[in-house]
Amino acid sequence: MGAAAQMVPVFSREELDLLVELLERERADLPAQIHRCRTCEMRDQLKRRLEVVNQLLQRLSR
Repeated sequence: MGAAAQMVPVFSREELDLLVELLERERADLPAQIHRCRTCEMRDQLKRRLEVVNQLLQRLSR
């Protein structure tokens, strides 16, 4: 196992609350950005970003 795999960040409750708030804000904004996007490549990047945001929110809500 590499050194990076062993590092686990520890967040305070306040920090976690802020992370969740920021991610929820990003999740709310992304659909409009995806809708307005003119290129398929950028739209795909934004859709992937939305997936990652959703995954992070799921992990943080455990």
